[in-house]
Amino acid sequence: MICKAKLKAGQITQIDFELAKAINKLENKKFLLATELVRAFELPKIIIIFARGNVGALIGREGKNIKALEKVLGKKVRVVELSDPKDTIQQVMGRIRVVAVNKVFKQEGEELKAIIDERDMKKIASERERLEEILNKILKVPVAISFS
Repeated sequence: MICKAKLKAGQITQIDFELAKAINKLENKKFLLATELVRAFELPKIIIIFARGNVGALIGREGKNIKALEKVLGKKVRVVELSDPKDTIQQVMGRIRVVAVNKVFKQEGEELKAIIDERDMKKIASERERLEEILNKILKVPVAISFS
């Protein structure tokens, strides 16, 4: 009931709610003691879960927990450990080559520019804006993705 109230109030999203329900179905929930689930975001082919703490416990031995979540949610799941912006961006991108992450100082304030290898452009072209939006929300600083 608390989650439904938070969902109505806009404090969490539908995917956060679905993730909470899926985790509740897992046999072993001990990882919740050592892991803080920050947010989840959904892309067409994948769900990205941002977490702090013992992320390995969330993933489970040999990926057992993630496989169970994927089965319940019906999509691939990627867990990203929140750390410094460059590592977080690289984890979000997965196998896409991040050449550099630079701080750019503009009149409006600081921005991060993630430079992706141009050979990977086709892999994220359709999801570029959504990835920027997710990174903006999770890092709390504007992120622009460009190619080199």
